[in-house]
Amino acid sequence: MEMILNENDLVVGAQFENGTIQDYIDDKKTYGLIRIEDSTANWFLFNKQESDDDLQELYKKILKEEHFIQDDFGEEIVIFNKQGNKTFDDFSKKIDRYLNDEMGNIF
Repeated sequence: MEMILNENDLVVGAQFENGTIQDYIDDKKTYGLIRIEDSTANWFLFNKQESDDDLQELYKKILKEEHFIQDDFGEEIVIFNKQGNKTFDDFSKKIDRYLNDEMGNIF
């Protein structure tokens, strides 16, 4: 997985063999986009106690739609707006790998 950096050398996404992942694609910087082959989904990290009001509202909205939530000890990976043949699990594994690689680059 090759990290994508912005002009300040901060990680803002990654490119991998069959797709890409971006941290934020909306103006409020609340959710990102992941693409695997011809499938896409939006995603964000959520923590009930720490997430800001915009994320709290988005989370409530997403719960009423088709979605997938992976709870990693209080921090949730929320995946929604899935399009294409890839499963939520496929997206979850790529996001998890991206987050682990990103944390590895920080340390």
